[in-house]
Amino acid sequence: MEGEVFVCRKIASRRKVQLSFIMGIYPVFSTTSLISLYVPRASLVARFSAQVYLSVSLLQFVMLITGYFKTRDNMRRLLKGSILPLGSPPLLIFASCCLPKIPITEGNLLQIVRIIKAAVLQVAVLKPILWFVATVLWTNGSYKPGKIGLHEPFIFFQIASLLSTLIALNGIIILFRLCKEPLKNFKITPKFFTVQLALVLTTTQSILIAILLSANVITCRYPFSARMRGSYIDNLLTVVEMFFFNIMATIWYRRLEGNIDPEDQLRRRYYAQLSSTYKVDPAIQIAMGDETDVMTSLTTSETSSRTLDNNSNEGKIVLNGVELNGKGTNGYHQTKDLENGSTEI
Repeated sequence: MEGEVFVCRKIASRRKVQLSFIMGIYPVFSTTSLISLYVPRASLVARFSAQVYLSVSLLQFVMLITGYFKTRDNMRRLLKGSILPLGSPPLLIFASCCLPKIPITEGNLLQIVRIIKAAVLQVAVLKPILWFVATVLWTNGSYKPGKIGLHEPFIFFQIASLLSTLIALNGIIILFRLCKEPLKNFKITPKFFTVQLALVLTTTQSILIAILLSANVITCRYPFSARMRGSYIDNLLTVVEMFFFNIMATIWYRRLEGNIDPEDQLRRRYYAQLSSTYKVDPAIQIAMGDETDVMTSLTTSETSSRTLDNNSNEGKIVLNGVELNGKGTNGYHQTKDLENGSTEI
């Protein structure tokens, strides 16, 4: 919760919503798995809710990566001339020697991005539908989690869910390999691996435990049946895994560096420097009030003179030798001559 509050307070615009969704994957899976541990009959409903959230978060992750480019023109400029490797794991790794490598141009870039988004969007639509149908069949007694057989719907649902996940994962990997170098300042590599591990383990772990159940490796033991023990082990492993994944996600998502634009980061450092300077010497704050362009340079110099003419009371104000930098001024001299007298500061 503290990480979510930090992201919402420190990071502006739509990016904080996307980061909040991704950081919420691990607490959501931990919560639903804990519910399944204490209420075993609600295991399928809890897993359905977690899978729906994961599907939406994957789409938010793709939008986060593309949002780092800020504009389409900037994306074209940074990705122009890059090579798109179609033979990417996990689906097309064995055909990498046969598939061509497509060069990125201004004409095909947006089309490639749309295809990648469609590959991830299908898992956000298909997996919730699969789990919803599985939940309906479970209430009717037709769907038995962990039971493998030619006439059992469990294995077909798991295979369809696994294929959908692999397609989405393949699209995310292609996008990651394409954007890894242009977006190296945003540190997308550890962010990608935290999402990838959560996606792979939550999909394949249930299938592996179902195989162990069918091979009688996991047997019944009082007071649980074999399938109940398999579900218990699955949920317990998920809680432990998500704990460590949440630590890694907190390190890389709960931070300003890598989540905000470099220009914004420089601006925040500059204002923080000015804020600390203001607290030291109030006279420097007054002098820095004449500086209008704070992002052109941290060190500027300006010499100006101003003359004030008044019909009733003539005088002049001269401001000389003002040299500003990030810490203060080297000189500040002001002379004010009035009709009744003079004051020197």
